Order: sequence, then C-alpha cells, then structure tokens
Amino acid sequence: MKSVIICEGSTDYVLLQYFMQRVNDWSDYRNPQQMTGFKRVRELKKAEDSLIIGESGGSSRILQCMDNILEINNISAMGEEYHKIVIITDRDDLDTEEKFLQGIQDILNARNIEYSNISEANEWIDIKQENGFGQEINIRILPLVIPFDTTGALETFLLEAIAEQDEYDKEIINKGGVFVDSIDPEQRYLKKRRYATKAKFDVYFSVRTPIDQFIERRNILKDVRWENYILIQHDFSKLSEL
Repeated sequence: MKSVIICEGSTDYVLLQYFMQRVNDWSDYRNPQQMTGFKRVRELKKAEDSLIIGESGGSSRILQCMDNILEINNISAMGEEYHKIVIITDRDDLDTEEKFLQGIQDILNARNIEYSNISEANEWIDIKQENGFGQEINIRILPLVIPFDTTGALETFLLEAIAEQDEYDKEIINKGGVFVDSIDPEQRYLKKRRYATKAKFDVYFSVRTPIDQFIERRNILKDVRWENYILIQHDFSKLSEL
C-alpha cells in the first residue's frame, strides 16, 4: 500500500522522517522522482509498503499538493494509487481548522468525489475515487491540525528533549527562546506564533551546528526519544495506521 504525508515546511519535513522511522518502524529508502507541486519528497519503506513524506513549501500550497495526489490517483493503474493521505498543518489562527476542512471539501466537490462527513480535524475522511482504468478505489484522508501550545509543535518537543539531556544545551535553548521572544516586538517578521517556534529551533541549531554539519544534526535528531512525543501529542498516534 502507498501512503503520503503532506507537511508545510522544511523543519516538519525532516522531523517527520525521524519520527516515522523511530516510532513506527519505517526505514529510509530514497529520493523518488519529484512530484508535481511539492518542494521536496522522500520515500520510506516498511516491508512492501511505501510512504512518501512531502514538503509543500508553505501553508498556502498544502491543499494544492493534496489535489495533486488525487490527480495522480485519477490516472494511476490499480495498485499504484495512494490509499492514505495525511495532511499536517498548524493551528496558527482561531479559524485555521474551519478553513482547512472547507478547503478539503471544496477540492473533493470540484472533483465530484464521494466522501464521508467532514466535520472536524484529526479524524479520517473516507472517499471513493476512480483510478486511471475507471476502477473505484477507497481512499482515506487524515487532516491533522496540530494545536499550538507548549507541547504541540514538533520543534518545541525536540528542544525540550535536548534540554533534558544536557544542562549546557538547556541554557542555550532558554537564552535563544528569550532572544526570539524579544527581538521583534512589532512582529514585522515573526507575524505568527508558529514562526517564533521555528525561529527558536533554528537559533539553537545555528549555535550548536553553525557550519550546517549535516551528520551532526542528524545524530542529534536520532538520539531524541521520539516515542515520547505521542504521549503529549495524541493525534500523532494515528500515523501508526499508515
């Protein structure tokens, strides 16, 4: 079975790969052929199953990437379709979830796709779609809207996990957080809370690995106990169903 996780940015793109490998026993496989609409994609494998993790390049493009996956299904042969589609976005504003679900519904309506009730995020949506041979296939879509709080973001969890392991790193993380919280009081650049979260993450790694040492950053991420993230972000447990 083929599945796909669509996320917004480069940080989520990288962290989700480690999360799926560590928590759900997927193995890194390859960079597949570039998919239309995605900035980057990476394929993981588990036995005969395939999982694509794709970076959309921003919240404004994430639903277009979902539509591109549906188009791939529409022209695919039997067995080549993506049967499970997960879309992960951040709850930056009060009406994020409502707009997100409405956007999914609009795309399905435009394609005349039959679907189950779309009433809330973090629940599977069952749809029926025809592939390239006119055969009806059952597809599931999971819109995950991650709550923004002290434990909601992957980046926040990661920094807290590192801080628990080393007091020196904890001091760097804390000072970096204070810096980000105070550096842009008019919010000219960090216009959303999510941007501040990512900035704190980037500040730490800019200090810890200033020359962008890929191997060192990879080792840091591998050492994190990713399985603990499910304890604080229950909705991520649904990714085990892929």
